[in-house]
Amino acid sequence: MRIPAALLPAFSAMVASTTSASDLVLVEDGRARAEIVISESPERSVRLAAHELQESLEKISGARLPVLTKPSGAAVKLFIGESSFTRALGLNSDDLKDGAYRLFTGPDWVAFLGDNHDFVPREPWARNNGDIRSGKLQGEWKAITGEDWGVPNGGMYKHRLRLPGDIGKPDGAVTEKNESFEFWGFDERGSYNAVCDLLRRLGMRWYLPGELGEVVPRLDTVTLSPLDETVKPDFAVRRFNVRFGTLGFETARWAMRLDMRDPNELQVAHGMDTMTGNDAIFAKHPDWFALYGGKRHYTPGYSKNQLCYSHPGLFEETVRYARALLDHYDFETVSIMPPDGYTAICQCPDCAGKDDPARADRGHLSDYVWDFVNRVAKEVGKTHPNKRVLNCAYGAYTLPPLNIEKLEPNVQVCIVGGRRPTADQPEQQAAIRKLREDWIAKTSQPLLIFENYPFTDRGWYLPSFVPHTLGAGINETKGVSMGEDIWLSMGADFATKAIGYNHIPVYFTARMYWGGKEADVDRMFREYCRLF
Repeated sequence: MRIPAALLPAFSAMVASTTSASDLVLVEDGRARAEIVISESPERSVRLAAHELQESLEKISGARLPVLTKPSGAAVKLFIGESSFTRALGLNSDDLKDGAYRLFTGPDWVAFLGDNHDFVPREPWARNNGDIRSGKLQGEWKAITGEDWGVPNGGMYKHRLRLPGDIGKPDGAVTEKNESFEFWGFDERGSYNAVCDLLRRLGMRWYLPGELGEVVPRLDTVTLSPLDETVKPDFAVRRFNVRFGTLGFETARWAMRLDMRDPNELQVAHGMDTMTGNDAIFAKHPDWFALYGGKRHYTPGYSKNQLCYSHPGLFEETVRYARALLDHYDFETVSIMPPDGYTAICQCPDCAGKDDPARADRGHLSDYVWDFVNRVAKEVGKTHPNKRVLNCAYGAYTLPPLNIEKLEPNVQVCIVGGRRPTADQPEQQAAIRKLREDWIAKTSQPLLIFENYPFTDRGWYLPSFVPHTLGAGINETKGVSMGEDIWLSMGADFATKAIGYNHIPVYFTARMYWGGKEADVDRMFREYCRLF
């Protein structure tokens, strides 16, 4: 969608009817006056950022800026990422993390700086589903650990995307016939975020994946006033269930344009199922599994086999498992969360009386589950003091435990429903706020929040357009939360299926992760209605 500049006050300070002597001219009357400069060995996200800037400026102005590894002369230089040229200017990205970036202009240059580290997967990992079905991945993991624990990263390959080999390459670079370009959703993208910031200042918006969702201003001349801004996100974790390799480039690109960040070193959901949920574990240790009606709770291939958290062997093995993940895969946080669907305590004599029926559906297992998590964390902390053990406040253990005054300092609490984007009644928001406050009193770590977003293509949700509630809820958690893990039902057809509603919670959530507590979702929504 192309729109005239007059409708986009967001970039009125950038594009003026007159150009001052200090302004940089990137495009003049449809002709390129600038060039994109990247390192001779750029990180993957730098190549993507160069491609984004080149393509978007061409859409805006009709001018195609060259991509080079060395400045050519008098043109304005757009330095994306670190290079020998930025270092010569005394510029670096040392203090920028979690997607933070610096957008900085000089006499004849602009720098787009940030952490752009390439994600490097640690072996073993599955290249495709065949490696999982064949048992190859499990066999490699067992050869390392000597145990039958499940592998924590089985679906990681779904976050890798392959593109044509010429993406973001310098002009004139040779691309072989079968050459491809692969990148990961886990790559850091600080400079890419800086490029998207500039494009938003020029008036671009990305409300949906693909061209249908683009708002593109028409500018024959593009100028940039002096600028020196360091922009930091409000949350380190900005995770959505966007699997780049499954969803394709346009949806992956939309996620990148919305400045999402998915740190691979963070485990969240149902880690105990990953550890124990296989036939070999049950065959060796049936007594680890919950006793219901005189039988151990195990069904092959089922993800909701519950466990006995009073069993000393399960406790000791969980500590070993957590340490192995921290050592081998270098995770920052390991999940010690029970399998899904956990509603009833194990009926063995050792578990008797450890639940609290008086706390009803959201708390009757809290003391029991969080005691196990806390004991595991205490042992893990002795060997890995700078790492964390995570459990979600979820289902029957949503409420904080009453038998623990303060959790171990390395326990990471993740509240499922810690914000509830569609709960727009005052009493609903008050209850959610109290839940967060009660957990804050129990933990030394910032909270983490998990939400299942109500996508209409799941078949049972009705549309709920509540951007104000969504934005206000996010602002309330700034300063007490390290971020959010949003679970989306995203298939390969996400860019077209039910997108009329589904894009709205994603777009406004992602944009509200930046801007501090003053971020104004109502202004964003008015702009959305005007432009789109």
